[in-house]
Amino acid sequence: MTVAAGEILVADSHPLCREGLTTLFARNLGLSNLIEAWDFPTVMARLTARRSIDFVTIDLGLPGMRKREGLRDLRVKFADVRVVVVTASRDREMVLDALGAGVHGYIPKDLPVHEMADALRKVLAGQIYVPPFLSDLNLRMASLADEDGGVPGTALTGRQFEVLNLLAAGRSNKEIARLLCIAEGTVKVHIAAAFRMLGVHNRVSAVAVMQARAFNDRPTETYLPGLLEETRGRPMSHRNFSGLSQISFRR
Repeated sequence: MTVAAGEILVADSHPLCREGLTTLFARNLGLSNLIEAWDFPTVMARLTARRSIDFVTIDLGLPGMRKREGLRDLRVKFADVRVVVVTASRDREMVLDALGAGVHGYIPKDLPVHEMADALRKVLAGQIYVPPFLSDLNLRMASLADEDGGVPGTALTGRQFEVLNLLAAGRSNKEIARLLCIAEGTVKVHIAAAFRMLGVHNRVSAVAVMQARAFNDRPTETYLPGLLEETRGRPMSHRNFSGLSQISFRR
């Protein structure tokens, strides 16, 4: 594990949660250069005053925080700081919103201690931690079967993968239709079907889920939509039509 030499800020409104995380860092990861914050204004004040902080764990229920907007503000103002959400919610949309805001990991509080330590270790080593449940489609497909009274497809089709690849590369519906030699209306049908299968409602979330699945299959990869440092440049897309589009971001 390559650990940054700076301080770690643990931000949570509950003293017991803060103590639990600081204990985990010390006992399981051997890190003791820790400070605490109990609300979002204190987080921003700490980061402004102490430039030695290079790693933050933050709860989405932190007082004074506007969830995605607060995370985005934190990432833009302190682009060199690695940020991990440690929170109670397992809501898919909340996970996607946080990843879209640019955090380096999303860790549910109900993970076993050793799994939480492993997740933090991955982020400290420069990877992105995506909770495995984000890429688990079993429950989603079961719910679709209940809704429709039938059995949905077990996987995205090859054409749907191609369409998602092009979406990840930033192509419009018209461009996708031209590149795949299909009608624009057909593109929309494939997009709608893929969104339904993945349980998402927009392009960013669809690409995030696909990248999450690729990341969990190959944990050495660190690319993920949304991890864009807005003050430093635009994402660079490398299209690979034999699989998922690989999106990397400047640091």
